Amino acid sequence: MNRIAPTLTHAWIWQAIDTLASRKGLSPSGLAKLADLDPTTFNPSKRFTPEGRPRWPSTESIAKILAATQTSLDEFAEINDRVAPGSVAEEPDAHPLDDVPVMGRITRATVIPLRAAKDGKTAAGEGASVATITRFAVAVGDESLEPVYSRGNTLIVSRAEKLKAGDRVIIKAQGLPPLPRILLKESPRQIELSCFTNDMCRMRLKRKAIEWIARIVWVKQ
Repeated sequence: MNRIAPTLTHAWIWQAIDTLASRKGLSPSGLAKLADLDPTTFNPSKRFTPEGRPRWPSTESIAKILAATQTSLDEFAEINDRVAPGSVAEEPDAHPLDDVPVMGRITRATVIPLRAAKDGKTAAGEGASVATITRFAVAVGDESLEPVYSRGNTLIVSRAEKLKAGDRVIIKAQGLPPLPRILLKESPRQIELSCFTNDMCRMRLKRKAIEWIARIVWVKQ
């Protein structure tokens, strides 16, 4: 029987890479290392440009992971058969970070902690509830982060990750609610960030005013 080829979309190809890594008991970083690629090759931060445009993996990197995992091209093409394009894998343990607690919801490009949303309180000052949690998740509740993230996405963030320019982060500073931002540059005294959807929207924060900062390491679509 002839098989219908998959629709090769940006979401499909990255999901196929994630699923292949999961089936081999690896993280995307571990899969890259196995294929003798830079460990950050398949990181979520590499999947879009800072401006939000889709970034595709190279054919060379795909060829290397197929060789390293002894996966044929046909097998790779079939890997997402049970998963609709743009959705998460059906397996409950598809990614080791799937069980992190959802601590907030993004509305109008601001993270509203769930406790604050339920109590009707403002978000400012509520960020302390996640200050001691290494990994947590926030749900995207509207279109304020498009085209980078869409309503229905869940962002998994980590306070343990090392930061670098270009990273997407959620930052909590004194007197401000937690905010999703792009890290532009940092110095010992301050950091500079921009909004997701407008590079001209910039802010500088003194390090002593930062309560916590967490890097977005994964997006569940």
